[in-house]
Amino acid sequence: MVSDAMIAEFTECLNTMSHSRAGWDYELPRAQKLKEDKEEKDALARARAIWSDNPERQEELRAAFIAARPLATMREIEERR
Repeated sequence: MVSDAMIAEFTECLNTMSHSRAGWDYELPRAQKLKEDKEEKDALARARAIWSDNPERQEELRAAFIAARPLATMREIEERR
């Protein structure tokens, strides 16, 4: 797999989603939780955009997804919204 900025950004989106979904921080102050929820939604939107805008790189993106082992599903990323 080629390592480049796009793959790194995709992986960072997955990591952001996982961080927000991990549940270890469920007792955060409301403002912090709202911030993390927004970050998760933004990361999901960006991951979807990277996926849909780069059909020729989807094999690499799928490999990055598998390597990251995020708290997300590939189906979420593949959905168009």
